Amino acid sequence: MLNCRHITLLSIIYFILFKQSQQILENYDRQYQSNAIEETKEIIPQTVLVSNQDNRRGLIKLLSMYDETTLSFEIIVTTDGANIVRSTIQLKWHKRNVLTTPTYFLHVNTTFQIPYSCLDDSVCMDKIQTDLEQTPLHELNLYTESGFVRIAVEKPTVKGLKSSVDKPNRIGLIIGIVMTVLSVIVLAGVIGFFLVRECSKKKLDKQFQGDFNLPIARRHLKKTKHNYGRNVLSYELDPYTASHSSYVDTIKQWMGSLDPRVEIKTTEIVQNQDKFKHFRQQIEIVESRMNQLIYQPDFKGETNLEERHKVLQRLESLYKEVKSNRKANIIRVWHGTDANLLPQLLGEGFASLGILDDGWFGKGIYFSSSAEYASRYCWEKADPCLLMCYVLILNPFPVTTNDAPFDVKPRQFSFYGRGNYHTHQCHYIPVAPVSTKESNMDFRPPPNGTDNAIYDELVIFDSAFILPQVVVHLKPIPPLSLEETYATDVPPKKILKDLNQHCCLDIQSQFDSVSRNNQPEMNMIRLSAVKRNNGNDDDYRD
Repeated sequence: MLNCRHITLLSIIYFILFKQSQQILENYDRQYQSNAIEETKEIIPQTVLVSNQDNRRGLIKLLSMYDETTLSFEIIVTTDGANIVRSTIQLKWHKRNVLTTPTYFLHVNTTFQIPYSCLDDSVCMDKIQTDLEQTPLHELNLYTESGFVRIAVEKPTVKGLKSSVDKPNRIGLIIGIVMTVLSVIVLAGVIGFFLVRECSKKKLDKQFQGDFNLPIARRHLKKTKHNYGRNVLSYELDPYTASHSSYVDTIKQWMGSLDPRVEIKTTEIVQNQDKFKHFRQQIEIVESRMNQLIYQPDFKGETNLEERHKVLQRLESLYKEVKSNRKANIIRVWHGTDANLLPQLLGEGFASLGILDDGWFGKGIYFSSSAEYASRYCWEKADPCLLMCYVLILNPFPVTTNDAPFDVKPRQFSFYGRGNYHTHQCHYIPVAPVSTKESNMDFRPPPNGTDNAIYDELVIFDSAFILPQVVVHLKPIPPLSLEETYATDVPPKKILKDLNQHCCLDIQSQFDSVSRNNQPEMNMIRLSAVKRNNGNDDDYRD
């Protein structure tokens, strides 16, 4: 691809070629501007030697004053009624010592231009010489102490002829024309290339309209110094800038509430051009597969079909939150991670993490439509952040409590440590906390129905379906100021208790009944829940 350096180099080459061609053509035109019948010739006379024997004293004194000095005089020579004009001639005295008697000569070096048309130089020279011999002598009037000294200038002779119109340089003319044509072709090609590319880009942009595009015009964005990779551009958002504030507010609206242990530090837009182009290609691939039979939902042989359809309906409600002119289903989700992993995630993709932990609901990349839920898995990181991504959905598999029962160990889940189920591109799991304890990280599909799930999890098995767009950097809230983050007089513990009692009462009662009969089993589950919070990336489930 051409970049600014290539464009600059081509422009310089074109400018040099164009100026060279223009100079050659100008010279060629200038050579043929004279009349076709009359051709100007130049007379190059012999050096005129003038010796003066009169008024020797005065002349010698004059010459001593102007020895080796160049003087200018106006002179007009008339030949056959035609003026041979030279505006100035250079006169220079020279002193020659011959024996003991100094002789002074006046050198007149000049070139006369006359309007003669000569087909034969020898004939023309004879004619000009004849005309010069018929020209009256000219006198130079010199002022001396003894008065005026008149010196007759000897008539010049024709030394040679030089045409003021050189013979046309046909090779140079051809080269100039060729270079001009090539310059025009190169320039037209470069301009055409960029015009075609720009038109293609605009046409392609019209085909892919949606929230997944850059939300703010690039001219309103300022690059940050984060080193996320060569192809990754990052722009920090300023909530106090008019062009940024509305989008910052929109992001906060999408996020909703966060884990009470963290708060927003900074927000930035990120874009990887290569990943963005790849994502648009994946949109077309997904749309081409949407009508293929192999990618149609088929739950034959599955249990709890009614509940699975409710899970899919919940997922379909997320499609409507993303604006797009495409048929493919796209959702907006969050991924909690450490900022130290951003160069890999943004530059190389989520698959660059290499080793994926065995996830509870599949061995893949975990997201949630809830920023609060995603923040639970990163708040203890050294540099916590949330990564907002757009994800393509094709033939998702709905995971219910039948696949992840509340009374078994996570390793006994149907999809623990496994890849995608059959031809399903992803797994979608509405979840709720099993325990009412504040530190609980054991979230599973609620046995009392999807309607009681307060969060969700999405497992993606191919990073090509993921497009990161926003990074929200978080900072932990000191424990002493935790109570100050609430805009209510109700203590935080009571809020958490009411929330858990509202959404998970049935789960807790069923879980407690099992735990009394199988206390070691409960301890295993709690151990796994703690372990789930200690991976390389907390959104990969152990």
